[in-house]
Amino acid sequence: MTKIKKQILTIILLIIPACYHLAQADCTSPVLTDANIQLINDSAGEGCYKNLQRTRTPRKRTIMVYIAADNDLFYFAWNNIKQLAKGANPNCNIIVFLNEPGIHKKTQIYLIEKNRAVLLNKDNKQKLDSGNPKTLIDFCTWVVQNFPADEYTLDLWNHGSGIDDRGYRTFNPSALFILNPNNLMLDLDRTAYPFATYDTETPRGICFDETYKTYLDSQKLQYALDVICNKALGGQKLAILGMDACLMAMLEICDLAERYADILIASQEVELGPGWRYDKILAPLESNNLTRDDFARHIVQVYHETYSKITKDYTLSAVELAKIGPIKRNINDVAKMLIECLRHQSDNTVKATIDLCRSNIGFEEPSYIDLYSFYGNLLNNLERFKFQDLQKNHLKQQLRQLLIDGQATVKAAVLANTSGSNLTYANGISIYFPRQKMLTSYQRTEFAQNNQWATFISYFDII
Repeated sequence: MTKIKKQILTIILLIIPACYHLAQADCTSPVLTDANIQLINDSAGEGCYKNLQRTRTPRKRTIMVYIAADNDLFYFAWNNIKQLAKGANPNCNIIVFLNEPGIHKKTQIYLIEKNRAVLLNKDNKQKLDSGNPKTLIDFCTWVVQNFPADEYTLDLWNHGSGIDDRGYRTFNPSALFILNPNNLMLDLDRTAYPFATYDTETPRGICFDETYKTYLDSQKLQYALDVICNKALGGQKLAILGMDACLMAMLEICDLAERYADILIASQEVELGPGWRYDKILAPLESNNLTRDDFARHIVQVYHETYSKITKDYTLSAVELAKIGPIKRNINDVAKMLIECLRHQSDNTVKATIDLCRSNIGFEEPSYIDLYSFYGNLLNNLERFKFQDLQKNHLKQQLRQLLIDGQATVKAAVLANTSGSNLTYANGISIYFPRQKMLTSYQRTEFAQNNQWATFISYFDII
């Protein structure tokens, strides 16, 4: 097979669902047999978790994969489960929550072992709501009680819309990518399904559930994480909070997760439907010596290896949440300084410069911009600021130092980052800076209530 044919085949396999026939498969389907993975039923009693106690000797890691696939992403769910089974090893527990489309498709809980998925709740008669925080809480609580470990990873597998909330957005992200015949790469079409087409304010979030028409907005997600960490984990944080979803690598999301996880792994840009490559992610866990930080770096590296050969539009970053505090304090000070500069500007030069500096550093949702690059653009264009009173020129020097310090805090917090050549400005953390009026729901977030950034957005809009 020629190199070109191989590349085309790789692209087709990533775009076209590998498990399209699973839409009609029930929980006893033998589909995993195709990959030499054995599907086993192992449960007793009714109810999603009734009589499923399987307490084991503590291991180094327990990985909880919350696959909210009751939507158009369900095509990719079983392919990812196959990957998990291929990469499973004795050093970590892997437990999967799976919801598929349809009210009669019952929730499935799997223990993933080497080349097999053990269905733990064969007799379950419930279809749980994956967009309900209680569902996530119950799943994680049961896993923690029965699969003890030194550290826990929670992976939220689904659609994501970041901090924005304009619409029930569940289209398949693969629809945003088109094949470029000149280089056989996938190009991201940012004109398709723009957020701007949504003019209603409904809860933003992750873990969309089509059956119940629900999902986890930021308040529900924060509530779930709070209960999981403070009750199920007894005050312990998650080692890694993964979001195998679009657009979630934002400062506002980091702020939400800061108290509940050590590391957030997420994408600033949209993700292709196949998402993370789980078999390669799990491969180094054959050794018990891999640290939490090295595991996070490895996940980002695998994402780079998976997508760098097929698209120039990809991002993934791992952020150390304990280092988010300095960024938040810095953006608070920068926001206050920008407001001061706007108050004293001459001939609209400050506003025009800020508007210029936020251009061409956004993502599929254009109100999300890269924070580090925004700072860099401001640093390169500060001399454009003109003030009515020349004695106010000292503001530029004060702002310059804040921007330099801010870039350093971002670099310190981003443990690992990768991006395609069309997104070289993506440095790991986005922030919300809308071109239209700020959403009222954004004002209700803890970040907006505790940071002058939201005040700056409002002032910038009206001045």
